[in-house]
Amino acid sequence: IAKHIQKEIQRDVESWVSLGNRRPHLSIILVGDNPASHTYVRNKIRAASAVGICSELILKPKDVSQEELLDITDQLNMDPRVSGILVQLPLPEAVQLCSGFEILGI
Repeated sequence: IAKHIQKEIQRDVESWVSLGNRRPHLSIILVGDNPASHTYVRNKIRAASAVGICSELILKPKDVSQEELLDITDQLNMDPRVSGILVQLPLPEAVQLCSGFEILGI
């Protein structure tokens, strides 16, 4: 079933691009060195690539400030090539006070 869904999404992406639209682009923000988070993100990048979605990984140290994360997401929100933003959880405690919606500018 998963392979069937993957092929369907891949066809949809290629159809979208063939109509003259920009290829979907996913920006992923990963904070810290949690091995599980790194594995999840690596798998997300692999899955995106398999269906024709471009992705970029933005790595930040665990002591990144909430202000810096907000600046990064503001820049990504204004970037016309970015179709989606994923902030990998968990975030460090210092950033936990900020809701995910606030980080993404929603």
